[in-house]
Amino acid sequence: MQSTLIKNESTRNEVQPLHPLLTSTLFFFGLALLLATSAFVIHLDVVHNQSGIGENSLMEYLQEGYLLIVVALFATVGIKLRDQRGFAFLVSAFFSIVLIRELDSVFDQISHGFWKYPAWLMATMAIIYALSHKESSLQPLICYTKHRSFGLMLAGMATLLVFARIYGMSDLWQSIMQDSYIRPVKNLAEEGVELLAYSLVFFASTWYCLPELLKKKQ
Repeated sequence: MQSTLIKNESTRNEVQPLHPLLTSTLFFFGLALLLATSAFVIHLDVVHNQSGIGENSLMEYLQEGYLLIVVALFATVGIKLRDQRGFAFLVSAFFSIVLIRELDSVFDQISHGFWKYPAWLMATMAIIYALSHKESSLQPLICYTKHRSFGLMLAGMATLLVFARIYGMSDLWQSIMQDSYIRPVKNLAEEGVELLAYSLVFFASTWYCLPELLKKKQ
């Protein structure tokens, strides 16, 4: 009888999971706040700073900041969770390459197109490591595709690699503006879509990585 009472008391003291509707609502407002922040940065760049959308714009800095955090999150997962190390390092390396590409102007100070060399080096190292540690690469990757955040990650990557590229083609904007073609307008549209994509990738990465890291601490 006493053990039953203790068990019931312990059950009552356990932290109950949030209701699915409440969780979804919190996720919505979190994502909405993130997207609003990204949109505000665009307004700040164009309306208040009146700066061109170039390499030194706030939009570019925010994109690179999102990427840097994503790289750090997956790298931390790889360092702390041995069973996900190959997978996490591979994802971290992939976004490191994307970050290197975003910083191409910095590498161009060495020589034009120099960014390709550290990118290829990073890719080669990550692939070799993943292939030599298949037990922590393949199965965690399969599990990741079943995680709820994976759909958002796919949406972000598809927006970045496909939609933004097609949407930002000069032919489209020259056709719509004709003789009034203004390249900064085209750059703003393209970079704005890229910032949206990076925001989705950042949110999806946080959604997956933070619970995994917190779970390890318990």
